[in-house]
Amino acid sequence: MEIKDLHSFFLDSSGVCTDTRKVQLNSIFFALKGDNFNGNKFADQAIEKGCSCAVVDQKSVIENSNHDQNQFILVDDVLLTLQKLANHHRNHLNTKVIGLTGSNGKTTTKELLQAVLSKKFKTFATPGNFNNHIGLPLTILQTPHDTELLILEMGDNQPGDIDELCEISDPDCGIITNIGKDHIEGFGSMEGNVKSKKELFDYLSKRDRTCFYNGENEYSSQLIEGISNTADFSAENSLSIKEQNPFISYKSEDGNIYQSKLIGAYNIDNINCAYRIGKFFGVSDDKIHEAITSYTPSNNRSQFIETNGGNQIFLDAYNANPTSVEKALKSFSEMRSDREKWVLLGDMLELGSISKDEHRNILSLLKELNFKNVVLVGNAFHEFEDEFSFSFFDKKEKAMEFAQNQKLKNALILLKGSRGLKMEEFTDVIP
Repeated sequence: MEIKDLHSFFLDSSGVCTDTRKVQLNSIFFALKGDNFNGNKFADQAIEKGCSCAVVDQKSVIENSNHDQNQFILVDDVLLTLQKLANHHRNHLNTKVIGLTGSNGKTTTKELLQAVLSKKFKTFATPGNFNNHIGLPLTILQTPHDTELLILEMGDNQPGDIDELCEISDPDCGIITNIGKDHIEGFGSMEGNVKSKKELFDYLSKRDRTCFYNGENEYSSQLIEGISNTADFSAENSLSIKEQNPFISYKSEDGNIYQSKLIGAYNIDNINCAYRIGKFFGVSDDKIHEAITSYTPSNNRSQFIETNGGNQIFLDAYNANPTSVEKALKSFSEMRSDREKWVLLGDMLELGSISKDEHRNILSLLKELNFKNVVLVGNAFHEFEDEFSFSFFDKKEKAMEFAQNQKLKNALILLKGSRGLKMEEFTDVIP
């Protein structure tokens, strides 16, 4: 079946589905496959639950089914078909697409951008972390028809990922928030990381489309090398931090002070990006600041939690890499407070050959910043137990028991770690 014909089916359906536990009546089921699952095995079930048809890439599924064969669409590769359909639908939509990637701050920047741009346009943005080769196509296919601006978060953990997402989404402009030490295991080196993120700008530059970048990032010169039509969102008329106590207040170019609901000095870069892109699309200053100051972070990113025991928790545990952890620790150290400070920090995963050195560097930074109450969780940190006088735990359960026994009261607590450790679970044992 031609993609244009499948697209016609799609327009008459209620959308696409990849999980039989979340079937929507009259949707199209795509039988995706992975290392530990095969969606072809659930195609019959999807139709039984209400899907109008199922896209499969195993002929035996159709031959062995009791359902009408016309309810199946046989293709060579289900994932490739999903991506091609998304690309076709992207061209069908009358919308501008903003591509967004970077090592840190992607999701916060995406949400700030949506808040700002929604003041003038009908916008849609990547839900949750649907930012990979499956999530991005699904985002495009659930974009409302009247969307004027579509903000697509693009994640990567190996070379070629961003290029693939650009081919699917064909962005009209792009943003690289920053470059840090993320997913080095997949990139092989920092050079590989920079080159991979730069795939977004390479794609845009060939089409003379605008590339927004953070000129204060140490890798910015490498990002824009050979790239035309660039804009530095940290440059002219940028906003500056007034104070963080604990939330960031910032000063505009005309001297006005605005209070945000964001924690961590590093978030000023995300604020600046949202401000600059808002100006680029013609949103007024008043509306931009209204959007930024109203935005409340969620999903374990820069969240502020007050417990029943009077403790204040800065929860930034969605993910962690050496760059983001360094920024979080320095920002936490600079916060003025009479409360006793505690750092609960989990391993930084997917660092490959640099893992040992980077975990040691973070421990040295903790010592340099003079943090006294530090709880380290995970095998990577635990390896240095004899070198530093902090509390080390190879198992999270042991660390949670330790934290609970401290009976903390009126403390200021930073919770951070890679997604695999789910450090947010500590909030269940902190009174």
